[in-house]
Amino acid sequence: MTIVATFLLILYSILFFYVLDAVLRGKFEYVLLFSVIFFPIYALFLTFNYDAFELPILVNLIQYSKEIVIFGALGVWISGQRNMLNRKWEISFLDGLFLSFLVLSFIFFVLGVGEATFTNKAVYLKNILLIGIFYFFGRQIKIDFKYWDRVFNVIFIMTVLACGLIILERVFSTHFHTLVGYAKYNLHLKDFEPVGTYGLNWTFEAEGGRPRYGSFFANPLELSSSMLISVALSTIYLLSVPYKTNKSKYFVILACSFICVLLAYSRASFVAFFLMLIFIAFLMRYYKILKAAIAVAVCIVLYISFFAADEVRYFVIDTLTFQNSSSLTHIVDWLKAVESMLSNPMGIGLAMSGNAGGVEESLIVGGENQYLIYGVQLGFLGALIYIGMLFFGIRDSWRAFRLSRSRQEAVIPFVAASVKFGLLLPLFTANAEAYIYVSLISWWFIGYAETIYQRNKKYQVLS
Repeated sequence: MTIVATFLLILYSILFFYVLDAVLRGKFEYVLLFSVIFFPIYALFLTFNYDAFELPILVNLIQYSKEIVIFGALGVWISGQRNMLNRKWEISFLDGLFLSFLVLSFIFFVLGVGEATFTNKAVYLKNILLIGIFYFFGRQIKIDFKYWDRVFNVIFIMTVLACGLIILERVFSTHFHTLVGYAKYNLHLKDFEPVGTYGLNWTFEAEGGRPRYGSFFANPLELSSSMLISVALSTIYLLSVPYKTNKSKYFVILACSFICVLLAYSRASFVAFFLMLIFIAFLMRYYKILKAAIAVAVCIVLYISFFAADEVRYFVIDTLTFQNSSSLTHIVDWLKAVESMLSNPMGIGLAMSGNAGGVEESLIVGGENQYLIYGVQLGFLGALIYIGMLFFGIRDSWRAFRLSRSRQEAVIPFVAASVKFGLLLPLFTANAEAYIYVSLISWWFIGYAETIYQRNKKYQVLS
């Protein structure tokens, strides 16, 4: 294990310094490449290295190496701008919402609102700033489509690898997380006792003890949500490439994404998968997708009704009627969050809700709904701004897709709108902004789509 961990650590070091060197030379698009390679394996890379070396300082170095790349890139970009203060910034309404959200979070931090420690508030603020930075990078960094192709290929490869690993997990009835020190890492460094049938945590099992697999992602919920990026990308390529060989390749990737969602056993992502396909059908005006999605949904309903095992049928019924333990937990946490917001409409401070970095378990209020998580911490104003970011991000990406002047230009707005729409449901049941891969990458896409929209809107007016 130590030999394998050392080899992987060397590979990561090569990637880190390669990207850092590229950033210092002004190639900021390498931050995106770094993110799509590293973020999917980030959590288990930490646990595996701790399991092999048991060095907390090494874990901390790996954890903050990504911040060195991201904040370092921001610093290099800022220092490379001439007359930045005199520059005429064209700020869209969506830009204004992002700035408002960041400023509001910073005010809460400076004022020290809430019972969380200064360190925890700083960590939570850092996580919010990452959202703003990735959106900002999307708005400001121009990327050639050939480079986008490289990023997409990495995403496709990651999807196939994730699918292969999750199938092996299912075949051998073994969670990969049990082999890479997941429980040990959480116990020693986060003080989380292993729980559940599989000695990990409750996220890895569904009602009745049915296993949920997470491949090399942090957990099954993050895996299933992350697959929405692969679904959107593979779908637009499947419908737009001319040759059957290429279509087959993208169909396989789409199938791999669906298998990952299926074996992750995430109800929200499973429904989001079909809702996103319906959204895509209207976005592309390709109604065969709508017919196919409805046909598959009907087949699933018929299978569950007449052929599935009783435990599966009861699980679905209990889910729909909110009678199983997981659904009840969601409702209880939602009610706690709403009660907190009604009692403290201005918010109770950063790091007081959810399960992202910097949140102490003893202080958590609510936590099973991303909209309410921000509402608890930043008040109704914070929740409304966040919802506005999602709404206008999806709307402007939709419009950018409609105004795109080429298929290549249309890809990013299409993926941005589709993924953010697909995430609306998982955001109701989880702290999904903590899933750094799908969260940050999709915000980069939203920023890039906003730039396309603002540029093409002007072009349309002038023409």
